[in-house]
Amino acid sequence: MSENLVRVRFAPSPTGYLHVGGARTALFNWLYARNQQGVFVLRIEDTDRERSTAASLDAIIRGLEWLGLDWDEGPGKGGPCGPYAQSERLPVYRAALRELQDRDRVYRCFCSDEELERRMQAAKDEGRAWDGYDGHCRRLPAAQIAAYEAAGRPACWRLRTPPTGVTFWYDIVVGKREFQNEVITDRVVVKADGFPTYNFAVVVDDHTMGITHVLRGDDHVSNTPFQLMIYDALGWTPPKFGHMPMILGPDRKRLSKRHGAVSVEEFRDQGIIPQAMVNYLALLGWSIGASGDEVMTSEGLIKKFSLKKVNSSPAAFDYDKLEHINSQHLKRMDPDHRRALALPILAARGWSYDPAWQVPGASDQHTYVDRLLALLGGRFSSLRTLPDQLVFFFREDFPVDAEAWRQQVAGAAGRERLAALAEAMDRALPADRPAGAAAYEEVVRELAERSQLAAGELIHPARVALTGQGRSAGIFEVMEALGRPRVVGRLRRAAG
Repeated sequence: MSENLVRVRFAPSPTGYLHVGGARTALFNWLYARNQQGVFVLRIEDTDRERSTAASLDAIIRGLEWLGLDWDEGPGKGGPCGPYAQSERLPVYRAALRELQDRDRVYRCFCSDEELERRMQAAKDEGRAWDGYDGHCRRLPAAQIAAYEAAGRPACWRLRTPPTGVTFWYDIVVGKREFQNEVITDRVVVKADGFPTYNFAVVVDDHTMGITHVLRGDDHVSNTPFQLMIYDALGWTPPKFGHMPMILGPDRKRLSKRHGAVSVEEFRDQGIIPQAMVNYLALLGWSIGASGDEVMTSEGLIKKFSLKKVNSSPAAFDYDKLEHINSQHLKRMDPDHRRALALPILAARGWSYDPAWQVPGASDQHTYVDRLLALLGGRFSSLRTLPDQLVFFFREDFPVDAEAWRQQVAGAAGRERLAALAEAMDRALPADRPAGAAAYEEVVRELAERSQLAAGELIHPARVALTGQGRSAGIFEVMEALGRPRVVGRLRRAAG
């Protein structure tokens, strides 16, 4: 591997869904790799055997694929540094442990959980500090170690950490960070069952996979000094670290389910499209500068992305802004893509085009949906609300705004006008071929003139009768999209 090649990784634990915080971490790594023509590695950290599940792994993979965050090495792709699941890398960790043993940088710890609990409680009772371990086995005589081994007593391996001094690094996001070594105890690197701890496995993996930059959430800051000690103990050069601030809810507390959706798949199911999700996540903790359109494609994000513009302050998740960005992406989408999103939604409800409706230029479901989406225009701003916007084009039992009906249709005047309009259209529009918007408009305006009415006095009740709504797209274009048989039939039903 080239020394100058940027290699970054996203390393989720398959213990749950893909949270937006994890998705943002993956996105920033992906953007940096693509911006630098580097390599994006997906690694599965599944050494927590009790909590790791295949279902969680599948959910994470689905989430990344839906977002379009393709990886260069990892599950399903392979690569020169595999395997890419920690559960399959035990020989690699054993080799690194042997290296630490040869360097006398680890020692066996025979303390049971019960013994550790008793000593911790004794320290508290005596007012002494307890930082996780007291170094008891670090000073065991050789004879005692031999006796424990002969008895088959389980033992883990702990790193010999320096008792004094400072461990520091220059963080890409927040600048210099440092920790006093005296508060970093001799932590376990390999458990008694032979499985590595998180901190040991991640160091070995990052080194053997040639990771140059570790970009992760700031909940890992406390792990970094111990990991740096492992790098030092093995004689390895550590990567550059960058810790991104957490994502907060609107109340400035850590984002959780009490705020609403938090998993990538929840947002997908609520009608957010992947382009919008990627766009919005990129804005959480990264600045595009004082000028420029915040609505960006993945290609635009890649071009502009810079680690120098990653913010050090926590970002608040704004659900309304996500919806706005989602609507903007839908509005700017090309017709083929918009149709591809809409068709499954309509199919799920069994809605399809009927040629008997007599709509100009519509010969099948595709051409009809194209017409409807063009008619909606900027109103097509959410996949979640799309069925409500299209229902009256496909069904006769569509919802009706009760107040709009009362004001425009329910009275005698409204019903009389709808009856007259239905008769005028039945006479004026040919029954054997589709009519265009201009033909419908001509009928409405001629009837209004003959009846000494303003055109709106016919248009407003007609809109409610045809759509169930007080507002819609242009009413004559709506009439064209409904087709003559349904327009005349609905007007007559509304007239009673």
